[in-house]
Amino acid sequence: MATWGGMKVGSKQGQPNNKQAPIRFSETLTAALANRKNKYKDVSKDLNSLINREELESEIYLPNYSINKLKAMIARVVKQQFVVRNEDGDLLTWVYDPAKNLEMSQTIAKAVKDRLRNLNLPRYRIVCFCSIVEKQLQGFDYKMKYILDPYMDNYVQYVHDGAIFWIITTAFLIHKD
Repeated sequence: MATWGGMKVGSKQGQPNNKQAPIRFSETLTAALANRKNKYKDVSKDLNSLINREELESEIYLPNYSINKLKAMIARVVKQQFVVRNEDGDLLTWVYDPAKNLEMSQTIAKAVKDRLRNLNLPRYRIVCFCSIVEKQLQGFDYKMKYILDPYMDNYVQYVHDGAIFWIITTAFLIHKD
């Protein structure tokens, strides 16, 4: 009787008056399969370790844009909102006004979206959110849930931390194809 990997292959010698079960695999076939398994055992281990190492080292997707450049661009757009000029072109001091938060957040979101569109990323849909939150001696938890494809989609978030407010700007780049 031949064994292969702890499983017995073959049939038992039965009683003389009982019919014997047929042998499914011959001993030569079983030995050949066992030799083949031992022969390629090291190759499969090496191949699996190579695949696992490549998965750990490589990034999921290499976009054709730089996240750091996008974040710097959003920071410039947000900081430009604080540059206020009068009719003569002289600089004025910017004063926080909670009544104008909606208008300012819409302006920032539209400016970021327009600048991202000017980068000519034709296969991406651009969605931009901007929230202005006043600090009033409390904590703040900002949470969003979206289904994004980790291989193709991406997002950039910039948080401007002022003395009495936060401006949180998030831009999503969603691949269309």
